[in-house]
Amino acid sequence: MRKAGKIVMRAIWLLVMGVFSILMLYPFLFSLMAALNTKTEFSNMGDLFPWPETPQFGNFSVIFTSSGLRPLINTFLRVGWYTIIVCIMAILVGYVMARYNFRGKKIFLGIIIGTQVIPGVLTLIPTFVMVANIPLVGGNDIFGNGGQGLINSPLMLYLPLGWGYLMWVFLFMQSMKSLTPAFEEAAEMDGCGFFRTMFQIVLPMQLPIVAVIAVNVALNTWNDWMTPFMYINDMQESTLPAYIGMLTAQLQQFGTKDYPRVFALSCVAIVPPFLIFLFLQKYIIQGIASAGVKG
Repeated sequence: MRKAGKIVMRAIWLLVMGVFSILMLYPFLFSLMAALNTKTEFSNMGDLFPWPETPQFGNFSVIFTSSGLRPLINTFLRVGWYTIIVCIMAILVGYVMARYNFRGKKIFLGIIIGTQVIPGVLTLIPTFVMVANIPLVGGNDIFGNGGQGLINSPLMLYLPLGWGYLMWVFLFMQSMKSLTPAFEEAAEMDGCGFFRTMFQIVLPMQLPIVAVIAVNVALNTWNDWMTPFMYINDMQESTLPAYIGMLTAQLQQFGTKDYPRVFALSCVAIVPPFLIFLFLQKYIIQGIASAGVKG
């Protein structure tokens, strides 16, 4: 009887998880099916599963046109840039915070932790005003007046904004506490300097946590549509997520509502983050585990 009860409970558990899995996959399945419709066919549908009579794969070809390819390239460049600079910052600053004692260390650590409790939405308007009043840029004078600063400038795609990136400094610092300093002391006795010790001794042993930082930064940057949407008006200079947001906003205001085109672009935008997480999830688990263990 006990064995039969375990089988029934396991069957119920699998059924519940299966239902939740379908609910989680439904938005993607709906987008994929809607992308295969024509504009007229989709507008006349009210089904939960808008499967087309004749699939229109041409909706996906917009990503290979000049209007879709440029934002896609901009997105890859932005993701690569942010991933590299944030990883370097987290490694160097996190290592110094974990291994060295200096005046003001506790204050700096308090700032890092304190910035994580500030909602990003509170800094949107102040940051926008600051960017618009950068001196000697975008027509501004030395006092930051008369122009638009970096508003609608492609440089905004690569300008680090916000305090959220300091979280990765704290994560790497916590991971370093699980690593004994004996390795660095041995390297120092062998004549290794700071950077050689960092990149030849410490970094290979901390690859799992670096992978966690790189994957999360890449995913967050790829999915960040708000920053390009706010600061860049030219869709060709924007990123793919922001481009999709602009198209969606335009569909709500005027013109023929080409929703299948938006759904097709959305499906394409999902693929890179999915592949990143699919192939690197092992390192994410290892890195989180190493950060949670103290030596």
